[in-house]
Amino acid sequence: MTALEHDVDRRALLRSAGAVAFAGMVPLDAAMAARRGGYASPAKWEQGPMRWFQLAFTEDDPGKFSPQFWLDYFREIKADGVCLSAGGGVAFYPTEVPFHGKARGLGEQDPFGTMVKGCKDLGMRVLARIDTHAMPTEVFAAHPEWAACTADGKPRKHWTAADLYLTCPYTDYNFRLMPSVLAEIAHNYPVDGYFGNRVNTLGACYCAGCRKLYRSAAGAVIPTELDPGNAEAVRYWNWTQTRFLQLNDLWNSTIRRTNPNGFFVYGTERRGPLDYVGKDLGERNPAVFCDRQARSTDHGLFSTGEQVWNNGRFAKELRAYMGDKPVSNIISVGVEEEYRWKDSVQNEAEIRIWAHSAIAQGSRPWVTKFNAKPFDKRWMPVVSDIYRWLATNERYLRNTKSLATIGMILDPRTAALEGGLKRRGELELYRYGFYEALMESRLPFDELDISYLDAQTIARYRVLVLPNLIRLSDAQCETLRRFVRKGGRIVATHETSLHDETGKPRANFGLADLFGCRFDGHVVERVQNSYLTLRHPSPILAGLESIPRCIGAVKRVMVTPDGASEPAPLTLVPSYEDLPMERVFTATPTTEIPMAYCRNVGEGRVVYLPMDLDRTFGELRDSDHLAVLGAMVAWAHGEPPPMQVTGPGMVDVAYWQQAKSVAAHIVNYNNPMTMAGSYREPLTTGPYDVDIDLPGGVQPVAVTLLESGQKATFTRDGQRLKVRVPSIRYHEIVAVDLA
Repeated sequence: MTALEHDVDRRALLRSAGAVAFAGMVPLDAAMAARRGGYASPAKWEQGPMRWFQLAFTEDDPGKFSPQFWLDYFREIKADGVCLSAGGGVAFYPTEVPFHGKARGLGEQDPFGTMVKGCKDLGMRVLARIDTHAMPTEVFAAHPEWAACTADGKPRKHWTAADLYLTCPYTDYNFRLMPSVLAEIAHNYPVDGYFGNRVNTLGACYCAGCRKLYRSAAGAVIPTELDPGNAEAVRYWNWTQTRFLQLNDLWNSTIRRTNPNGFFVYGTERRGPLDYVGKDLGERNPAVFCDRQARSTDHGLFSTGEQVWNNGRFAKELRAYMGDKPVSNIISVGVEEEYRWKDSVQNEAEIRIWAHSAIAQGSRPWVTKFNAKPFDKRWMPVVSDIYRWLATNERYLRNTKSLATIGMILDPRTAALEGGLKRRGELELYRYGFYEALMESRLPFDELDISYLDAQTIARYRVLVLPNLIRLSDAQCETLRRFVRKGGRIVATHETSLHDETGKPRANFGLADLFGCRFDGHVVERVQNSYLTLRHPSPILAGLESIPRCIGAVKRVMVTPDGASEPAPLTLVPSYEDLPMERVFTATPTTEIPMAYCRNVGEGRVVYLPMDLDRTFGELRDSDHLAVLGAMVAWAHGEPPPMQVTGPGMVDVAYWQQAKSVAAHIVNYNNPMTMAGSYREPLTTGPYDVDIDLPGGVQPVAVTLLESGQKATFTRDGQRLKVRVPSIRYHEIVAVDLA
């Protein structure tokens, strides 16, 4: 009987020789109890797991679920890492820590310990899931000071569970109680790491402990106006982040007293009312996990959005501050909407495309299932097939280096600081728009967190894209200036460098000498019925000769050319009347007003667009804007990118190096449900021609198409390799073995 056929039946389980009888689920396995001094993971263990699975228990699981069912399934799918519910608000082991709430009906059973032992016997790495966002009424009765409070000082009850209270994340519940819990788990179970669910998502708290701590740190009261566009709110949100970093350090020191190579990591990465500084997380975390589980129509701060390629974007956003460390995207097998259907199941095609979107961008997948007694098992063979395929091809997925030569600078904090709650979404459209333009242009690219904008880190890229990077320090401007003069290239838009890192406006661009123009002191917030003239012939607009003009951007930065400038490939057609229809004409169909400053500077190149073309593309997705943005990046790059793909429709690409191979990824997004809804079925598309640049000094030995499982024929022109891909269902990988 396979795991997929195994029904959760208590009598059958008790008869099974390989199963652990429920009556035998004891507080601590004998071997674990004998190991009470602690368990030590090997150094760099987090580099190992490539296929994670999370099993999140419910309080009625103890005594009712089958451990062997899951162990059989983990073996079947070749999972090598697992996250298991351990403790926090609800403990799934017989804890001895006072006021550490136990699962109802747990008794002396130990479902967590049983599963840890079974997974370790399978050779898996284990994370203990810790959720501290709520506590039972009886714990609140003993320690009301642990509760989160509203601005009027009242304890906050859980928004769905009436018998629970929300905990304050900044005071004693996390800083005194939870270290004892972590120490207990570390001493009693061979756990490699700890995963925090909802540890840092509460927001503001006005309990007495927080008021005292904040007054001591900031000399002020906690503000009630929490819009990050407000200076007092920014000070408060920065304080909460400092507390979480202190908590992270405290928990890690607690864990490492027992397991020197163990660590704790938040499950909600960096997103919040004011996003965390990437470097603060990247320097602390050996690995991170992105908790954006499936597509959603919700448009809140933590929304995953409706486009299926967003999962790949989330993977890049993690790598933007993690570099080459392991990152994983958590994938729900269920529907993730505000209605919270936690026992739901997505269809096969949607699970596959969401997973492969992130895998192509360097993520190690993490599939999650809530409730250890699955009602609907349709997802299980799908995940099994994906994971077994990944295991078969693992050597082509253990990436050592991204071969992308384009880096888009990611600044996730400035949108909140400059726009506040009202305009944050609008300001984020700059980076979302340019992201999609690069993706649709089939250009392999990375994202790089702005906190890592230093000479050493950016040296790996040929082109840096700066999508409306309003805030840049003098030092960052100088780093970019030196990058360009040494041969680097930048493409910048709109108000880039008009403010310093604190938000103080500059009289002129910090990068004015690179842009070749000066700021006239005014930004036009709405440009109506304006156009761009494409000035042909121009090497910058090669391939766009069929487009004489296109619609203009929605916003414009007023600038004046600074001295002699090179011919502009784009010029402005000023706004003119759009009603009545008899008045829809202009007396000035062309001008000499540049809307693209494209210059050679030193050994490098610079493109500056004094408009929000990237944001407008993010809003409207106009095909001419896509063509123009792609052309600007291509001219800046100045040579063929390391990977080129020709063929029909929308695909995403990535290019990676491994120890003895390179792998070119192509994800097929040619589906009517790519932009919204869920995939009904895969729509096979092709053929595609893939042209890749081999790293210097290597020889190709064999080329394999991993999705089709076929050997590929190829031709070689110097260091360029040309491969024909007949068709793609979801995600083809052109794997090249190297001598």
